[in-house]
Amino acid sequence: MIKLTVPDWVKQHDIDFTTFNYQPNNARPLKGTEASKIGLIRLGLQRFKNPANPEVSIVIPAYNEEQDLLRTLSSLAKIETSYVTELIVANNKSTDRTQAILDLCGVTSVYEINQGISYARQAGLEKARGKYILNADCDTIYPTTWVDAMVEPLKDTSIACVYGSYAFIPSPGVSRAALMLHETGSLAIIKMRSRNQDFVNVMGFNHAFRKTDAMEVGGFEHNLRRSVTERSEDGWMGYLLSKLGRIKRVGSIEARVWTSDRRLIEAGSLSKAFALRFKKYIGRLGGYMRPFEHGT
Repeated sequence: MIKLTVPDWVKQHDIDFTTFNYQPNNARPLKGTEASKIGLIRLGLQRFKNPANPEVSIVIPAYNEEQDLLRTLSSLAKIETSYVTELIVANNKSTDRTQAILDLCGVTSVYEINQGISYARQAGLEKARGKYILNADCDTIYPTTWVDAMVEPLKDTSIACVYGSYAFIPSPGVSRAALMLHETGSLAIIKMRSRNQDFVNVMGFNHAFRKTDAMEVGGFEHNLRRSVTERSEDGWMGYLLSKLGRIKRVGSIEARVWTSDRRLIEAGSLSKAFALRFKKYIGRLGGYMRPFEHGT
């Protein structure tokens, strides 16, 4: 069920690190409320730092994410799971306080010098030690049930990749009702694409697979020509994995994440973004009705 309002559990992670009076150059210690917030997040994430024999690896690429990263880490600190889990953030040459946040929160990170999200995801994938790789993003908030909801379907060896549902967090001045209408339309498109091209629905901020499978297909592709393939690195990974097994959508609320609407409104306005996306979907409608063939 698509919600008209943002749930309270999402709102509780509304933390803005940019308001913190912290500069990594002088390493001024945080005090009071700032220290309390960071301390709680750090404590919650401590179990994810270099555990012995992890079963699950949460991997996140990060490039200049000081605006949103703390919210994501706050939500991950609340995760409830029986799986031994590690958290890895691939810092993709950030020039802001992204690394400072990671260090303050005690998060394991890897520095990737090649610019591009596929390089960051690949760096995290290679460093990961878990059997199951859960892919996340820095502008997304995750429910406490997310890890288990995404891992359980992968115990079926006939399934090679899973992806979860999502909802948008409205930016200031943006209507949640308008975003809900967009989500409703997107869900119809997702169901249509799932008939023959379910891998197109695989999105970077909420999908999972087994590490051995991802390495077998060569990892994340760095040289995609989107003008030709119309595929992102996550969707292309889904396509490659679909050759090894089924793609499954985890539609339950336990796997539904709440993500920033920033990319949706990059077009300049919400109405313009809707129009552009609708035009794109209509243009590809015929293709979604038939099996995808590489090179076509």
